[in-house]
Amino acid sequence: MIRRLWMSLPRLIRFMLTHVANGMVIGCSALLLAIWTDFAGVGGIVARDPSGLATFLLFFQTAMTFGAVSMGIAVMGLGED
Repeated sequence: MIRRLWMSLPRLIRFMLTHVANGMVIGCSALLLAIWTDFAGVGGIVARDPSGLATFLLFFQTAMTFGAVSMGIAVMGLGED
């Protein structure tokens, strides 16, 4: 079912969604590494957040930024062989 839905999307939409998803995964992985190593105190800030709102916003903004950059790089590279 999901495979059929995916294949029914236009080729360029699949291209864009694939690159956005790849960028989001890379961004969240980099953020997890920064939290785990407590880079610039990020891990401590997340640990002191009782509501989880800061963690959600941090992951959301990082995923959106890395996804948009990944998609932009992919689109700009379309003209090259």
